[in-house]
Amino acid sequence: MSSIYLKNTYKIEKPAIGLLNIGTEETKGNELTREAYKLLKENAEKLDINFVGNVEGRDAFSGEIHALVTDGFTGNVFLKAVEGLGKFVKRSLTESLKKNIFSIIGAIPCMPAIKRFAKTMDYKEYGGALFLGVKKPVVKAHGSSDEYLFYFTIKQAEEFVKNKAVDKMIEEFEKIQKKA
Repeated sequence: MSSIYLKNTYKIEKPAIGLLNIGTEETKGNELTREAYKLLKENAEKLDINFVGNVEGRDAFSGEIHALVTDGFTGNVFLKAVEGLGKFVKRSLTESLKKNIFSIIGAIPCMPAIKRFAKTMDYKEYGGALFLGVKKPVVKAHGSSDEYLFYFTIKQAEEFVKNKAVDKMIEEFEKIQKKA
């Protein structure tokens, strides 16, 4: 589903889909993860998925992975750890830049780049979580949403509808079923 979504919405020709795991070897992980690996590997070609194998959390942001497959519990823990890291980096950078007059003056020319970077680290900019595999567009807002995050969640839902993501997924699944 994520592969279809990324192809149709972001025009990524062959999105790299990885399985979040504790190691890259196919024998790593719990029973669910090992079984998911096996199914993804066996069906990748038939389903037109560019499955790149197991991906460790530290490699998730390498720029080489477009989507991670994981169970809900592990995915939520990973997502919240990443959100916390973003907050930590933002806070640490702010404190470092305000340390003394020299760092404040030195930071002035860098402020536009720092603000752009901070925006990429802010989970509120990304909106909610898309639910793929449902008959109608569904976007779930974060449990700690404020008006800023909720605004981006609504914008994300609007794009989800505008791009006809659900209809396109249904069409692609129908094509896959006809091949099988």
